[in-house]
Amino acid sequence: MRNFWTYITNGEYSVGCTGQTVYLFDKNNIELAKFRDLKYAYNAVFSPKGDVFVVRSNEGLLAVYSLAERKLMLKLRYANGKDGKQPQDQSGCFSPDGERFYLIVYRDDLCSSLLVYRTSDFSLEKRLFDGSNVFLDFIEYDIETERYYLLGFIRNTPHGDNTYFVGRLAQDSLSDIEYITENEHEFYREFKEFEASGFTSKSALMIPYDIDKFKECKHTLAKLWIYYHNKNNQ
Repeated sequence: MRNFWTYITNGEYSVGCTGQTVYLFDKNNIELAKFRDLKYAYNAVFSPKGDVFVVRSNEGLLAVYSLAERKLMLKLRYANGKDGKQPQDQSGCFSPDGERFYLIVYRDDLCSSLLVYRTSDFSLEKRLFDGSNVFLDFIEYDIETERYYLLGFIRNTPHGDNTYFVGRLAQDSLSDIEYITENEHEFYREFKEFEASGFTSKSALMIPYDIDKFKECKHTLAKLWIYYHNKNNQ
């Protein structure tokens, strides 16, 4: 097995990212295809429809690949101009029906926007949080609560410190914010990055924890939000 930054599976297919090459394998780990369409490409996400997967490059590019045809369908630029091209552009997720793709993008003003694409043609449907002082680390959909959850922090509060939070996406806005500690934010940010990689040994080099114990954890942003919501409403 190659030394992948990311190696994920949906049960039928697996995808491995080395940074310069993306590999597609079947369920028996037989190589089906390899692609060199992106540089600095470390992150991949399967559509719940099982028809495509998306790979993001730190150069501000997205590539969409067909699983059935084993080929590149399209490549688009998600960051240029006022958007930065930073490794903080970490998190993306599909809607549960696979009709939308949500992507966090880092802006040059050190904050974030949330891009929403229609997956029928990957046209940009809308941009959320433009002009806000919010930095987003992760977006995650929770099946049980049927909600999207966001992890991040608010920059430049009146006291000059960042305010860390987990919140929910509702009607295109950040809502139901629950404030968390900086240490909790850092733990969840690192865990979610490691989880998104498929817990690869190469990505483990970036994690300052006992890796075996870390991999056994079952942390979701929904559970974090529920914990603080219940605690603050007792």
